[in-house]
Amino acid sequence: MQPHDIRLGRRLRRWFYLVFGLLFASGAGWLVLHAFAQSEGEFGPQPHPAEQWLLRLHGAAAMAALVIFGILLPLHVQHGWKANRNRVTGAVMLGILVVLVLSGYALYYAGNEHLRSLSILVHDAVGLAFPLILVWHIVRGRRAGLSPSRPGR
Repeated sequence: MQPHDIRLGRRLRRWFYLVFGLLFASGAGWLVLHAFAQSEGEFGPQPHPAEQWLLRLHGAAAMAALVIFGILLPLHVQHGWKANRNRVTGAVMLGILVVLVLSGYALYYAGNEHLRSLSILVHDAVGLAFPLILVWHIVRGRRAGLSPSRPGR
């Protein structure tokens, strides 16, 4: 990526899609199994055996996503903000990532059951919406890149 270029380089873009794709697939896969694939056991509902592996993959992908997010801040976000390009969707993306990080943290460390229930709801809803917001950000960014007369949109 060139300093004046906001677009991600091929290698970084591939890593981004791989890591965030794994993050989404593992989270959505866990959610589907947790909601629809439990079996009745001797002591009540039993989770699907793949749930624990999907959560482990999700946690590992989340750590990698934080690294990529850290790379994107000075390279993509800062340059885009200074260039006054795609600020609305960029701010929404930043907000969504912060909500996902905080709600994911709360899933593990919330001591209050009400806070944990709220964290689950927020994390699941925002996580499922993430790909749509990402597509919106990409499409708006590409359109803005084609017409320099529309900065900041």
